[in-house]
Amino acid sequence: MKLSQVIRNLVPENCRFLIPSRHEEVGDICLLKLPEELSDFYSVIGEAVLENFPQFKVVAVRTGRIKNEQRVGEIKVIAGENRTETEHREYGCRYKLDLGKVFFTPRLSYEHNRVANLVREGEVVLNMFSGIGTFSILIAKRVKNCKVFSVDINPQAIEYLKKNILLNGVQDKVIAILGDAAKIEETVQANRIIMPLPLRAYEYLEIAAHKIIPGGTIHYYDTIFAEETKIQQLNNLSEKVRARLEDLKLEIKIPYKRRIRSLTPGFYLSVLDILVLKKN
Repeated sequence: MKLSQVIRNLVPENCRFLIPSRHEEVGDICLLKLPEELSDFYSVIGEAVLENFPQFKVVAVRTGRIKNEQRVGEIKVIAGENRTETEHREYGCRYKLDLGKVFFTPRLSYEHNRVANLVREGEVVLNMFSGIGTFSILIAKRVKNCKVFSVDINPQAIEYLKKNILLNGVQDKVIAILGDAAKIEETVQANRIIMPLPLRAYEYLEIAAHKIIPGGTIHYYDTIFAEETKIQQLNNLSEKVRARLEDLKLEIKIPYKRRIRSLTPGFYLSVLDILVLKKN
């Protein structure tokens, strides 16, 4: 039985429309996004999940939106062990993390793998919003000769990043930097820049434009609205970004664009791969 069906059987029929169709599996934690209207059923839902899906030791609910610049949302444990720390495995990498202290979603695993497969030997990569290292560490594991500068403003994320660097044996390739990506030292120039902070990536385009070298690629993540067709949404985003980078004297082309997933009703996370042809 699917997890959503287990939950449906526990709540009144007039509340079933509130049940999300998906959940997130983070290590041994089952992370649900249940609205407050179902709070009276949190405990019974959590226990049912543990009973039917023994791979989980913790059931938790994300109780609020991720709002602050450190990308940390409120997490409430509703069943199982009273903790939000776990170890998650993805594409042969191990990541220690605490959902109550850092941002993480397994729903970006396709992007982690896709970007890592594009990195070539000898590249310098700048991950402007690295979190616990899911892009950075996978790149370092895949590419023998590379250097990955991994920046995050959340001190807890950087602490977990440092642990994960050691856990995965990539301490000779990944450099953890605590701070604002806008203030990274002038000498860092990159063949590839990753910008996985959709709510603020546009603000940092000028920094990315300064740090990227000609021939390099920027992986730019942003939100789009569902009011138009998917093609039109992506085209509008592409033109907005193109205009900004042309103002910054970059000649570019955008060979890849994709709508990744729904964030909230009416909003989608999307990605543009921006190839920088020339800096004037």
